[in-house]
Amino acid sequence: MKKYLTAIFIIIAFCIEQKVYAESTIPVSNAIKSGISAGDFSKSYKTSSENLLYLLLSAISENNYLIEEIQFKTGSVLFKAYTKEFIASVSEQDGVNSFVKIIPADNNYNFSPSLIEKLHTYIESNNKINFQKIL
Repeated sequence: MKKYLTAIFIIIAFCIEQKVYAESTIPVSNAIKSGISAGDFSKSYKTSSENLLYLLLSAISENNYLIEEIQFKTGSVLFKAYTKEFIASVSEQDGVNSFVKIIPADNNYNFSPSLIEKLHTYIESNNKINFQKIL
């Protein structure tokens, strides 16, 4: 009888320890996703949408990201940063303000937010530049 009680006690003890250990761990995917907020993807600037599109293209080139496709009519750019593809779209809010939204093409948000922050920093620092068409 003692052997059965000790065997049951040992089995219960190991099961309880594993359950407590499993509940105290943090999944890696949630830890990575928590570093990126919704405000990091879109940002408004005081410039025209055409000028913002050119600033975005120069920011992508400056950071050595690969531009795969540009659609001037819709104001969207498909580019590749390292091994991940992103879609950037530029829209006009009113006559003075425009905004840019940069999201991953595969809806997988497990990446470093510094990729997008670099583009926004470049646009903010060069926002005073106005591009002109040369005829």
